Amino acid sequence: MSTKIIELGTYHKVTLHNKWLIKAESSVDFVKNDPIGSYVLDEKGNRIGKVLDIIGNIKNPYALVLPLVDPNNIPQGKLYIQVSIPSRKRHHRR
Repeated sequence: MSTKIIELGTYHKVTLHNKWLIKAESSVDFVKNDPIGSYVLDEKGNRIGKVLDIIGNIKNPYALVLPLVDPNNIPQGKLYIQVSIPSRKRHHRR
C-alpha cells in the first residue's frame, strides 16, 4: 500500500474541546480521496494531527482535526494530508 500527499488547507480556529478546524481546499475531491483517519502534515512533513471529519458544503469544506501535538500550538502555513492508496490485487489464472 502506498501513500500520497494532498494539500488540505489552512488553519482556521480551535473548536470542540481543543480540536482544530481547518479551512479545506474546495478543489480536492474528498469523496475520491477519503481523508477521514488520515494524518495531517505541516509544511515540514511532521505529523501534527488526524482528520476526524469533513464538514460543510462542497464549495466551503472544513476538516475537523484531532491534534497530535499541543492544541494551543497553532500550525502555520499550508497543511497536507497523507492518504493511503490501496494496491491493486493481481488475479492469477489457474
